[in-house]
Amino acid sequence: MGEKQLQAREFFDDKLASELIGKRLLVGITHQNSEGAMLRRTQLVGHVTVADRNRGICIRDDQNSQETRFPPDTRGITPARPGEYRNRTTGEVVKDPEYLASWRITAPAATPSDSSENT
Repeated sequence: MGEKQLQAREFFDDKLASELIGKRLLVGITHQNSEGAMLRRTQLVGHVTVADRNRGICIRDDQNSQETRFPPDTRGITPARPGEYRNRTTGEVVKDPEYLASWRITAPAATPSDSSENT
């Protein structure tokens, strides 16, 4: 229990967030189970439409215009070096995104009621 649960807002850089709006971001997402084992990896590329410490970070996918929201945590966002990157999910070659991002999504642990059978 000694570890403090920190709110994502404590990891939000307002200066970086202000620079993200309208910028192209290549995002890698690692999905893992509650024990930390990797389930799958996905990627998306799009433009940042929201970067706010209360509303989080929203990216509009360049392929289908779908918006994906992430928590208000900028630690995994870094400027990208100029060049070509491959979106491993779609195979698309992404040329010169302004930023790269990496997020890890962890599934919650199952509760006893999740595993009970209906009778």
